[in-house]
Amino acid sequence: MSKTTEALVRQSYRSLLRLVHRLPEASSPASLSPEESLRSLRSAFRTPLAPGESVGDRLEEAESKRSFLKMVTPRERPSSSRRTEEGASPSRVWVYRNGERLERDGASRVRDKNGRVVSNWDGKNLDPDSVKQHNYQLKRMGFRNNAHAKGIF
Repeated sequence: MSKTTEALVRQSYRSLLRLVHRLPEASSPASLSPEESLRSLRSAFRTPLAPGESVGDRLEEAESKRSFLKMVTPRERPSSSRRTEEGASPSRVWVYRNGERLERDGASRVRDKNGRVVSNWDGKNLDPDSVKQHNYQLKRMGFRNNAHAKGIF
């Protein structure tokens, strides 16, 4: 087997393995549990090829299983929501302003003790990184200066 074929087999096995691990528990007796699905996946990849079978046939079969599993399995949730459901403490952001600590959880805005939102945006300042990126994009697109718009007076 060539190196590219081996890489394709490993890639399809890993993607199927990730999808099988994300399968929900069996809701009906006819559906397979994640353990049974994992067992059948391993056995399908470990059984030797039949005399009339090729690696390409097996890869096509794995791709069809993968597309089905992508439709059936729920999408992976962000890690922060998974941590809070498992009982771990949610992430916190601490901001110190004028010697006092302001807390917030990952979802809400930082507020002081009076309930006002804490921000350094006052309408007159711009984010320096945004300004730098904006100027870079203008130069990249050819807007070096506005001499072309002024005309000759």
